[in-house]
Amino acid sequence: MENIKWELAYTCNTDIEAHHIKANLSGAGIACEILSQVDTTRMFTMGELAIVKLFVPADKLETAKEIIEAIINSEDLDDDDLKDDEEE
Repeated sequence: MENIKWELAYTCNTDIEAHHIKANLSGAGIACEILSQVDTTRMFTMGELAIVKLFVPADKLETAKEIIEAIINSEDLDDDDLKDDEEE
């Protein structure tokens, strides 16, 4: 059995965002594991009390971070585009 060293690639506050990013990383051939620390039993589902961590193999960390950054930047661009459309 291969022993993989996992590194933290991204932290967010929702399981949905984590699974969205995991799907993109998986599509790029990068394994990804999610550690959700969101406490839904006490409704701590926002902010610092809701932490979701994405881990990738250490040898894929830089590539994963580049993909995540591209995803986040494209989401920001889409939000800006919507604002511009509303103003017209």
